[in-house]
Amino acid sequence: MTARFAARLALGASVLAAGVAALPSAGHAAPAPDSATLAAVTEVDPATGLNRKYPVKSGEVVPAALGVTNLGDAPVAGLVVQIRVLDDLDLAVKHDNCWYAVDSNLESAWCEFDSELAAKQTLAIVGDVVTVKADARPDKVTSIVFHWYGKQWVDAQGGVQQFADGDAGQGTKAVRGTQAALTLAERELPLPETPRPINFAYAQLVVPTTQPTPTATPTTAPTATPTGGAEPTATSTGAPGAPGAGGEGGGLPVTGANIGVLAGVGGALLLLGGGGYLIARRRRTRFVA
Repeated sequence: MTARFAARLALGASVLAAGVAALPSAGHAAPAPDSATLAAVTEVDPATGLNRKYPVKSGEVVPAALGVTNLGDAPVAGLVVQIRVLDDLDLAVKHDNCWYAVDSNLESAWCEFDSELAAKQTLAIVGDVVTVKADARPDKVTSIVFHWYGKQWVDAQGGVQQFADGDAGQGTKAVRGTQAALTLAERELPLPETPRPINFAYAQLVVPTTQPTPTATPTTAPTATPTGGAEPTATSTGAPGAPGAGGEGGGLPVTGANIGVLAGVGGALLLLGGGGYLIARRRRTRFVA
């Protein structure tokens, strides 16, 4: 019985020691919460009362409103926003006041602003932030997650670059942008029912409907009328296979012009024959008399 009690005591002591070791020491205490009272705000669909879905096509910029409201009574000196997108949404434009990290299919940007946010004031990002990939699929275009912090608090924890490195995939680091900086401008945006420093904006890919290709209708070309007022001469052909009809019998086709010549010659012969008959009869009559 004593041995079992000693074993249980030893096991309890080891568990207690492990728990004490897991507690943070005074030098590594958890950071104090952000003193800035911020709410992430965006546009709302009036028909549903939910956050708006922005219709976009492949390759376009998502015109999402990524705003922040100061709920406190004192101004906030400087702001930081974390923006995250998945799959076929992209942070293609790299601004020089942002640090960008990639971890598998997740992209994130940490952007800092020196702007002061007055009490009860709302500011929103100005500039292109999120784009749609050229080969995007509808099921891969979903949400934009954005989270606001007070810049003083972020700086106290090591700065925006350190936060961005924490979002980078294993063995990689965040990269700072090189293009023109994002800015903030005052804008009216509604507060959600439960204001929080994190919020979502949504994108919806618009896929163009494929139109059927119209089938060409054959048209009968009009017969050209010869110039000069001359009517085209019709070619008379014989029955297929008949001699002179261009069939197996061979020979040349008989044209309308040749028929006219033959008819004229025949008529002349008939006239000459009739005239000869009258002359012969007249002579015969005189001889008898």
